[in-house]
Amino acid sequence: MIHRYKLLVFNVVIFLNSLLLFLFIFEKRLVMPPWVQSLGRLHPILLHFPIVLLLICVFFEFFSKRKKLVNSQQMLFGDNLLLVTSFTAVTSALMGLVLSKEDIYKADLLIWHKWGGVFISFLSMVWYVFRQSIRNKKILFTAISLGALGGILITSHLGANITHGDNFLLAPLSNGRQQPKVLFEDVVIYTNMVQPILQSKCIGCHNKKKAKGELVMETYANLLKGGKNGVLWDSTKNNFGLLLNRIHLPLEDKRHMPPSGKPQLTEDEANIIYYWIVSGANSKAKVATLPSSDTLRMLAKALFNSIKIDEYNFKAADENKIKALSNNYRFVTPVSQGSPALEVEFYGASKFKADQLLELLPLKEQIVTLILNKIPVRDAELSIIAQFLNLRKLNLSFTEITGKELIALQSLKHLNNLSLAGTNVNSVDLQILSTLPKLTHLYIWNTPAQMQAFSFLKNSLKNNVIIETGFTGDSVQLKLPSIVIMNELQMLSQPTLLKLKHYSKGVSIYFTIDGTEPDSLHSILYNGAYKINDNMIVKAKAFKKGWSSSDIVQKEFYKVGVVIDSIKLLSPSKEILFKTLPPSILTDSKKGDSKEIRFGHDWIGYKDQKMESIIYLAQEPSVSSVTISSLVSINNFIMPPQQIQIWASNDLVHYNLIKKVVPPQPSKLESINTKLYTISFPPLHVKYLKVVLIPIGSLPIWIKGGGGVLNADINKKNPIKKGWVFVDEIYLN
Repeated sequence: MIHRYKLLVFNVVIFLNSLLLFLFIFEKRLVMPPWVQSLGRLHPILLHFPIVLLLICVFFEFFSKRKKLVNSQQMLFGDNLLLVTSFTAVTSALMGLVLSKEDIYKADLLIWHKWGGVFISFLSMVWYVFRQSIRNKKILFTAISLGALGGILITSHLGANITHGDNFLLAPLSNGRQQPKVLFEDVVIYTNMVQPILQSKCIGCHNKKKAKGELVMETYANLLKGGKNGVLWDSTKNNFGLLLNRIHLPLEDKRHMPPSGKPQLTEDEANIIYYWIVSGANSKAKVATLPSSDTLRMLAKALFNSIKIDEYNFKAADENKIKALSNNYRFVTPVSQGSPALEVEFYGASKFKADQLLELLPLKEQIVTLILNKIPVRDAELSIIAQFLNLRKLNLSFTEITGKELIALQSLKHLNNLSLAGTNVNSVDLQILSTLPKLTHLYIWNTPAQMQAFSFLKNSLKNNVIIETGFTGDSVQLKLPSIVIMNELQMLSQPTLLKLKHYSKGVSIYFTIDGTEPDSLHSILYNGAYKINDNMIVKAKAFKKGWSSSDIVQKEFYKVGVVIDSIKLLSPSKEILFKTLPPSILTDSKKGDSKEIRFGHDWIGYKDQKMESIIYLAQEPSVSSVTISSLVSINNFIMPPQQIQIWASNDLVHYNLIKKVVPPQPSKLESINTKLYTISFPPLHVKYLKVVLIPIGSLPIWIKGGGGVLNADINKKNPIKKGWVFVDEIYLN
């Protein structure tokens, strides 16, 4: 009986292989009915059986041959194994041939994969038919084993490329080598943020060789073209089009992308694509040009290092040495608080001498940014600059550089940003810059090189170097450097002079104390006589005729009259970013950074619950006001509190409501900013104060979007738009 079944299976194998060969030869004439197509879609499930069984056959026959296992039971097992392998191989090959007729695959990619499937099927059948001869002849066994292993390896690799994209197996190794490190200042939103997401999550099914839905996503032009279901985005639609709709469908929906079972987009990846499309889906826009409150910019901050927070492996310079080298014509500052890296900017062209560069050599290891814009630097000084080996950014715009000695800059292996605008460099001189391994941005507007063959220059440099040539000298309006707020103390116990400084001549400084942005018409003109005597946010900006105004700088000042002994949170935040933070950060006099809200740091954030804190006072002082420093970032749903309550107690059991205020809510989009809420009341002597902040329950309807950086609700079909409240400090007076 068993023999009859084996004979039947063997005859089926011969028939199916004959059918496979016939269909393969006349493939172009085949038309598959829907029920046959459904059978073809079983191919990805069944293909693993012949692969595993064929490998088992190779190892079983090999070890049987070495150990001379020749009893009848073992040989019968080997025979049955070969027969089952042959049957599953031809079945899988037939289903694969049917599946290949669907229009989601390109013929040139499939042809070798189909040949491999046919080869494995016939090899399995031949092995079964001539199994005794193959077992007895070493050369035949070696040949068929190597053929089986090679066929499996090549065919499986081609199949993986079809399903997951080119070079699927080795992609993790090659990606690590091919992707250059990009600093925040150089990030192009599409190239460096969007395209990598599409590459890892989408292109496996939407490439030129396998275009599901006739959609190819390999290039920006392909994205604009869309697929058979239409274009991928449309800013006139409520959901901004097909791509975002498919991403945010429930996972169980068959239209959800990526499909269930494939790697899904993370929250940040979904946010990047969403905000890129909402902002216009520009292929060339750079993150550095976005406003500081923009969500895409904040997401990029978490993904890319900037020059300011690059990975530096050198020690900080002596602070006394830094102070000694700073003067009215040369400003030396750390690129960011706590960083060992330094930025140097020169002012006053008439006062410049080459010796001023030589004086900086004791700091050559720490200087990463050197700005010599409009300073009469000549070719001879490039040999001095070349000694600052850790330079990332070098600005030589409108200097006396001719380009003849640019070879000196070859030593700057970390340089990624070089400006030679307004100099006499030409295309031939610039070829030497091809030896700079990390150069990504070169500015040559208003130079002879700009007028020469651009393609010649582009070809001589690396492909990833962006050459900026888009300005002419007549229209250039340079931007003023930022003001420096010289006041070091933010916690003030008595009136203090406001100290603002700018290192350029002829500059007018305007400032505000109410949190609004300064301008030259309505703001206070700085004259050195203004005193800070209350809680306030100072924002300052520099203006000069013929120049673009500087960036706004700001600093918060607090009048401190009552010392807080300690503070306790009655309701610790439930949110994972903030639940482990100690309540002492609300009274440690350390201001939170509005650019680092994603990571908690010096902020405590609340959503869906009240913030209740108890303030313990060392004695029973006279208290007449409570000031709360909060954050507003509308793009991230961080809003003013819906209500603030101040309660007083002397026994931690009985509390009296002292005052309740309702802060105004914004009525339109505004930049990220700090808000101070001062709640004043008649003086009272008390041991304990309870401060309660209630976040808004739902966001205003004019706020568009679905989640922001901190709101995971973006991945839900119907996002619940709830607001956050952020606090970093509480002060008493």
